[in-house]
Amino acid sequence: AIMLVAVFIMNGLIGMKEPPSVVLPDNNPWPVQTLIVKNDFHEPRIPVEGKVEAWQRVDLVAEVNGVLSIGGKEFREGVKYTKGETILSLDDSEARSSLRSARAQFLQLTSGMLSTIKIDFPDRINVWESYVNSIKIGERLPVLPEPKSDRERFYIINRGIDASYHSIIASEERLSKFSITAPFDGFVSTAFIKPGSLVIGGQPIGVFVGTGQFEIKSSLNSEYLSFIQVGDRVEFSSNGKVVANGKLDRISSSVNPTTQSATVYFKLSSNSVEFTLRDGMYLPGELIAKGIENCIELNAGLIKDGRIFTVENDELVHSNVETVFRSFELALVRGLEDGTVVMTNQLSDAFEGMKVNPSSK
Repeated sequence: AIMLVAVFIMNGLIGMKEPPSVVLPDNNPWPVQTLIVKNDFHEPRIPVEGKVEAWQRVDLVAEVNGVLSIGGKEFREGVKYTKGETILSLDDSEARSSLRSARAQFLQLTSGMLSTIKIDFPDRINVWESYVNSIKIGERLPVLPEPKSDRERFYIINRGIDASYHSIIASEERLSKFSITAPFDGFVSTAFIKPGSLVIGGQPIGVFVGTGQFEIKSSLNSEYLSFIQVGDRVEFSSNGKVVANGKLDRISSSVNPTTQSATVYFKLSSNSVEFTLRDGMYLPGELIAKGIENCIELNAGLIKDGRIFTVENDELVHSNVETVFRSFELALVRGLEDGTVVMTNQLSDAFEGMKVNPSSK
């Protein structure tokens, strides 16, 4: 009886306890950034980079033997020269003396035939006397008078005048090879010899690099070739600032089968007096391709399987788009009407029908 009474009292006490209240979570919309579509004209920007190379570059090679001169503006790396200035000169005293001796013999030969010319070719004596008087042993030979008849021409050849003349001209040309002048404004990039060294004919001497024009060689994915053409603008930057402008100068006609890329060349001009382009430096840039009408620019990561998320009535909706251009980060797309609201957040757990709180940029 006592146990029955206790059970009855316990059940009564349990029945008096109120059940715990259940609080359901509120379905708050997710805040997202959005963009309102306005189709317009856009110029694709293709990222490029490459090494700056001098447009003008020549390898200096000795054609004669001699000792590199010492003193004055010496041939050393980093030394600058203007166009027409002597870059280097070799000791030519022996060759110059031999040439003076050959000119003296030629003068003796031509002056010795004047008496015969006066008898055999009296109408030509004044021409040859003037020619003999114009010969200077220390200067280049003047051009031989043109014969007026075959008889005169054969006479000049038989006396050895013609052969001696051309031999001296060849020696004069060889003498000019003892010095090298700058073909353009530039500097010595590499010097393989030092002043006072013996130079042998055919020996490489150094590299002379111009400072007026530069180019950059870069590789471009083959999928971009349909968007570019010779003459397109390019901008190269350093520390976030555009330092050089240029244009697309050449496009390789072949594609590397391994990397599926083509080589392109950009001709540059410096964009700032505060920044000096130098041979060998690396610069990143953007190639501005031909423009595309009626499209918008979006982050490439927003597009998945040809669809993006748009917002309708504060809900996410899948919308199909056509990608007309795509780079590493950005894409140009078509297929959206003006005024469409596009979500610009990259949410990994986003789904169609998800409630959102849009906020325009």
